[in-house]
Order: sequence, then C-alpha cells, then structure tokens
Amino acid sequence: MTYEELKTTEINQLIVQTDLLKLAKECLSIVDSSTMKDKEITMLIESAIRDLERVEIDVKGHIEDNLVKNTIIIYVKAHFGDGDIDKRTEYLKRYKTNLRELQFSEEYQIKEVDSNA
Repeated sequence: MTYEELKTTEINQLIVQTDLLKLAKECLSIVDSSTMKDKEITMLIESAIRDLERVEIDVKGHIEDNLVKNTIIIYVKAHFGDGDIDKRTEYLKRYKTNLRELQFSEEYQIKEVDSNA
C-alpha cells in the first residue's frame, strides 16, 4: 500500500467512525438509505479534511468538535451540486470565516512534537 493510499484509508476510517457521511447527507437533505451520491459526498469530506490539514488544523484531534464538523459540512455544502450560485457563495464565505477562526486559535493547531525532548 502506498503512502497516499494509507492517508486516504485513514481519512475514510475517520469518516466512518465519526458518521460524517451520515451528517453531511442529513445536512444536504438526502435520506440516509440513499447511496447514489455517497462517493461524491465522501470525496468532498476528504477534500475538506485535507484543506484543513493543509493549513495545519488538527482535524483528527478535534473531529468530535462541532466547529470542525461544521466547517467540514459547510465545505461540502459549498461544493455539492447546488445550482444556486448565491447559496454556494455564502457557504464559501462561511467556510473561509470558520477556517480563519480555526487557524488563529492555538487550540486547533497541529502541535509539533519536539524530537529533542
């Protein structure tokens, strides 16, 4: 298994363990039993997690935190096939606002381990 496959597997396990897919479907008004859009929604959740990690937000350490979950769901809603450009723009603004709040809070930042300790 390659490193990229391992990283994706970890994220997929995180999604399953935290019911993020179920939550995203609920927030998108999709019944839980419908699986037609699961791949797209899962891809968007993974993208949101990677985007948060890209700006050094400790997603895995705070995955149960409602601010982190809300930020992921807003990302999904902003990028999911909604044809209303005004809604998508509003969701993107809200996502960027949440992202800034997380970035500027030391509580959510990835803590580097001192290898000299």
